[in-house]
Amino acid sequence: MRKAHGVAGALALACGALAGAAETPVDALTEIGAALLRQPGDAANQVVSPVAAATALGLVHAGLNGPAEAEIEALFGPAGKGPRGFRAQLPALLKQLPPAPFVMANRVWIDLRAAPTVPASFGKRLAMRYQADAMRIDFSQAEVARARINGWTAEHTKGRIADLLPPGSISPATKLTLTTAMHFRSAWERPFDPALTERRPFTTAAGQKVDVPTLVDERGVAQAVTGDGTQLLALPFAEQAYTLLVALPAESSSLAALLQSLNGATLAGWRAALQPQKCKLALPKFELAPRAGSIRPALEALGVKTAFTTAADLRPMLGPRARNVQLGDVFHAAGIRIDENGGEAVAAAAATIVAKSFSLPVPDCAVNRPFLFAVLHGASGTPLFIGRVGDPSAQ
Repeated sequence: MRKAHGVAGALALACGALAGAAETPVDALTEIGAALLRQPGDAANQVVSPVAAATALGLVHAGLNGPAEAEIEALFGPAGKGPRGFRAQLPALLKQLPPAPFVMANRVWIDLRAAPTVPASFGKRLAMRYQADAMRIDFSQAEVARARINGWTAEHTKGRIADLLPPGSISPATKLTLTTAMHFRSAWERPFDPALTERRPFTTAAGQKVDVPTLVDERGVAQAVTGDGTQLLALPFAEQAYTLLVALPAESSSLAALLQSLNGATLAGWRAALQPQKCKLALPKFELAPRAGSIRPALEALGVKTAFTTAADLRPMLGPRARNVQLGDVFHAAGIRIDENGGEAVAAAAATIVAKSFSLPVPDCAVNRPFLFAVLHGASGTPLFIGRVGDPSAQ
């Protein structure tokens, strides 16, 4: 096994964009991540993992038939490419990601009374596509089961995500829970000298000036300025397969506007525009603690609806016992820390299946105002994590 919150209308529009513009799996992942970041919320900072969310959906997709299956497939549009996206392209992309410093684990938890075992064909799909194993569990002891699954998640995120499943998310009506957990940690290719770290001004998304600890160095940095004035910076990690990409909106624009424009084509264009150039880099240290929560509203706005109703056909997952069973919820958490040494990021997601009753001069390149960021796999452009920082002094 491989150890391996915009408004609702905007999210609904994003659904159409996914179906028509996601030409590659990387595009689809980027757009899923952007849609999750657009969820309503008042947090200045947020990070999500498109990979974790898509993998959890992939685990569910492997056990669906009919319209519910097709709605999830549509996330990997355009039309006709969805089935191949979840059955082949996403699994293949995950296998391309170097296993160090990125590790992922996937598991399905099946209730002792739901079925004697995972149906053979479903188990084979899980193992072949996502290297997932299966574990039987007693969901009638709901809190014991929740603690056990949360413990597994904590183990595979180095203790940083300890409560992925909140109280009440598991009940005796739970039949299966499908989980994914991932951890990324890498030093910078060229670490920053802590002695040079200093407090520098940062203009928050609210327009306030705050002094925050800032990494400072004069070095070559891959960078670009796009036609709309977006400033791009990219820093390689020691394992050069991965990069931290930072995108600052033009001073005449806003972080919200930049996020609204983010899609697969945008990210690909940013990557292509980068060119090495020496500059006086100033990058704020920041840490975004994991916050677990439901992403069901975002998924429904993206078109994943039938799976959350009793019209869902989960016979591939539970065989004849799939009657009156549906997808209950999907939970997600992600966190990231960037400091002098490098970066560490974690993510996890869980999908619950429940019974019907539950519904020249060296220029400055200072990151001193709100920005988007992404941790990318360089060769494929896969966005492991996407986030926004409106106030690096807040967690």
